[in-house]
Amino acid sequence: MIYILQETFKGFFKNKSMNLITIGTITVAIFIFGLFIAGTTNLLNVIRIAEDRIEMIVYLKEDISKEQIDDLQNKISTILGVQSTQFVSKEEALKQFRNDLKEDATLLQAFETNPLPPSIKVNVSMAFKTPEYLKEISDKIKIFEGVDDIDYGAEWIKELDKLVKILFFIDIFLGIIIIFATIFIVFNTIRLTVYARKEQIDIMDLVGATETYIELPYIIEGMVYGFLGSLISTFILYLLFETISKKIPNIIFMNSNAVFFFIFFGTLLGFIGSFLSVKQCVNEIREMKRDDNLKRILKRSF
Repeated sequence: MIYILQETFKGFFKNKSMNLITIGTITVAIFIFGLFIAGTTNLLNVIRIAEDRIEMIVYLKEDISKEQIDDLQNKISTILGVQSTQFVSKEEALKQFRNDLKEDATLLQAFETNPLPPSIKVNVSMAFKTPEYLKEISDKIKIFEGVDDIDYGAEWIKELDKLVKILFFIDIFLGIIIIFATIFIVFNTIRLTVYARKEQIDIMDLVGATETYIELPYIIEGMVYGFLGSLISTFILYLLFETISKKIPNIIFMNSNAVFFFIFFGTLLGFIGSFLSVKQCVNEIREMKRDDNLKRILKRSF
């Protein structure tokens, strides 16, 4: 095992230029993959923020009593998907409306009386913030006495739902392409590194070294390439997102679990790429030897 580790580090530091090119190529490939992961994370964050802002407003009739309001809130709270309710009086609604209008609040002076009705804000659980569930909840509330109208932005919810589904499929499609492209680049980059030392592998095979003895140093080396490439690309991504976050609010970097997966994925790519490459290289060397031996036998026969 000590010899294998020695050979790994010898090979790693022996061909410095080739190794730097390999790590650089893997870094770029995994950086592109990381951009996709980080982009997906921020896309999901934007969707979550949009969904958080979805609220259902139940407008009440002007002549509704305090007892009816309390009873109505209790009934609404029992509906599946409803998380909480909040009563908003006419006065509170007007105050909020003035705050929203800001400089244009003077326009309200044109009204002699408060034009805004009392209402109940219905907070719906995240899992129920879909067009189907919101309509179902709305239809149940409509039948209650004292309800005048309900608004939850039905058209806007439908458009958001369509957008989320479209982006989801695009995200999956791009993800598959980027993953396979990254695997292809990493595999071929490590393959070139292994093939550059074909003679060394041939010598080890000639002296009767076992497959594990031949292959393991290259496999470990490939894992080191993948680990360093993913580590460097993660650091670059972090710096990039730190710079962007100062100008664009709410942008987030990958969480610790995603970073761990990202580095693990790079190391795994290095392992797969080096494992397949060295296996292929050893098999090709042995096939060449068999062909050479066959040619010698045929020459002797004739």
